[in-house]
Formats: sequence, structure tokens, C-alpha cells
Amino acid sequence: MVGARPLRRLSALLALLAVPALVLGCGRSAAAPKAAHLSSGESCGRLVALTFDDGPNPPFTQQILQVLESNGVKATFFVEGQAAEANPDTVKLLDAAGMDVESHSYSHSQSLATADAATFRSDLDAASAVFAGILGRQPMLYRPPFGNTSDVMLKELADAGYTSIGWDVDSTDWQETDPSKIVDAVLSQVHPGAIVLMHDGGLSGGNPDRTATIRALPLVLAGLRERGYELKTVSQIIDPAVCNTTGF
Repeated sequence: MVGARPLRRLSALLALLAVPALVLGCGRSAAAPKAAHLSSGESCGRLVALTFDDGPNPPFTQQILQVLESNGVKATFFVEGQAAEANPDTVKLLDAAGMDVESHSYSHSQSLATADAATFRSDLDAASAVFAGILGRQPMLYRPPFGNTSDVMLKELADAGYTSIGWDVDSTDWQETDPSKIVDAVLSQVHPGAIVLMHDGGLSGGNPDRTATIRALPLVLAGLRERGYELKTVSQIIDPAVCNTTGF
């Protein structure tokens, strides 16, 4: 039994020294989480996601949907809460067609990226309530207006269960009226896992003519398929499980 008492004293001392480390460790793990902000998807296969912002915007949203359906394509629509509130039947139409309907804020205000937590969360919750009222569920993805984020925004999105989604291919259809230039912008930048920015509506709930986008879309789809790309929704291409799909 010689030496047992010194060993007990040593064990007690080590236990005391461990307490500050545990406290510090708890402090680090208690840091507020931030939502992921993704601008592209998995690159394990030749997958691409087309996204359409700022709608719904009748009749252009319906015309875009018609092109997608006639080509057997599912896409992601980042919908403004205020526009959804004004056009609930169009939102239901997108959902019924199997499109991915996600949030693009309520107001599409440029100030949301610099807003305090309460102001941003109020806008986020207002949009979520609109979607819940129309579709019976809250979206899981959120595209920040103008693509601008902040730590405050990402924390509030994480708390609300959202993932923030950007893009890495800009079709330029928000400013371009020549369909051929929209097609060239997409096909010249596309890569495996790309998230492509397009529009069915207008900034801040406007009602622009999206004829150029509608004319470009069939050529974009054909060009992507000629290059061996498969079109998916954003939810699909950001899921790592997509890499387990046969052939990838």
C-alpha cells in the first residue's frame, strides 16, 4: 500500500486542473452557430441547378414553368414572400409541378444584409408565415436578396433551420435583353455542381418582362444537355448523398 496516498493526492490535483479546461471548452462550444452559405453544389457528377428569383410574376413564371415541364426539368424558385402573398395560386402551381419552392425573403430589401437581428428575423418570419399558409410548410433554403449576407443574418437563418444559398453562375438575365447573351453567359461559366442564377420576377417585387429569359431557357437546357449535364434542384445537388447515385 506504500505510495497510495501520494497517488490519491495527484489524482485530486489533476481533477482540479481539469475544471478550468472544461469551463473554457464549454465556452467555446456555446458560440452561436451560423447557417451554411453555399454557392455551389457537389461536384462529384455533372450536375447543375437552375434557380429563378424574385417571383412569382405572372404570366412569366407560368411560361418558365411550361418550358421546364416540357423538357422534364425540375428547378428551384426562390420566391419573395410579398409576391407569393399576392400570387398564391402560382406558388401552388410550382409546388404541384415538383419544383423546389424556397425563400427569397419577404421584402427583398437591400438593407437586410445590414439589419439587426430583430429586423432581419421579422422579415424572415413574415416570409415563412406566407409559405406556411400557402404550402403548409416552411422552406429550408434561403437566398439573401442581392446575394449579400452578414454574420447576423447567418446566425438567424441557422436558428430558424435555413441554409443560405448563393450562386456561382450568373445568367445576367436581370440586365440582359438579348437571349443569345443569356445563353452564352450560362454555357461559358457552367461547371459540375454549378448553381445558376436566373429570374422569373423583378427586384423588390417589380413586374418586369421576362421574355428574354423565356426565349433563352430552351437553348440553355439544350446546351447543358449537349455538354452532358443533368439538371437537378438545389436541394438535390447540395446533398452529399447525391454522390452515392449510381454512375457518379
